[in-house]
Amino acid sequence: MANRTRNPKTPRQRLQWSIPLLLLAAFGLGVGTTWIVLRGSSSAPAKPEIENFVPPAGGAATSQLASPAAAPPDVSQLAPAEAARTLANWNYDQQNWRHAIEHYEEAIAAGADTPDVRTDLGNCYRFLGQPEKALEQYELAQKENPQHENSLFNQISLFGDLLHDPDRAAATARDFLARFPQSSRAEAARQRLAQLQALSK
Repeated sequence: MANRTRNPKTPRQRLQWSIPLLLLAAFGLGVGTTWIVLRGSSSAPAKPEIENFVPPAGGAATSQLASPAAAPPDVSQLAPAEAARTLANWNYDQQNWRHAIEHYEEAIAAGADTPDVRTDLGNCYRFLGQPEKALEQYELAQKENPQHENSLFNQISLFGDLLHDPDRAAATARDFLARFPQSSRAEAARQRLAQLQALSK
């Protein structure tokens, strides 16, 4: 997810919450699996996955969910654009992609049209399995600011994994490395480019 200043929690504080949640989820998964096996049923539907999404370094797009009982933030004192963006970010962190999309679109309409908002909106579409809409938002973010790393970096795996266009994925990785050689994600882009080049041989 794009870098944001709306949440005072540091990634380390979020990680402290995510470890117990992951342990609880693993325990629940084990109990559920045991119950299914004991009942002799293996027909439980699997949850859809987002293929190979690589979130930006230090971003909150990893599965760092807030507490399920957490209430949305109070935005009554915020300007409309900031209120919409705050609610969008909260829904994004909760993985409520459709609600996040609604609020990001409200934020854009109210004047908060930034590369970060466009990138987060694109990520929501991506998680909902709509890669073309995700690409549209990433490209809009790049038009608004060609120096916006996240929107370009996210296109590498979008082309490679979801749009099945390894040539464009490789071209985007090369573009990313040329424009952001000192980025913390440069090594990930190099590795992805090497994988793509090996597949094309």
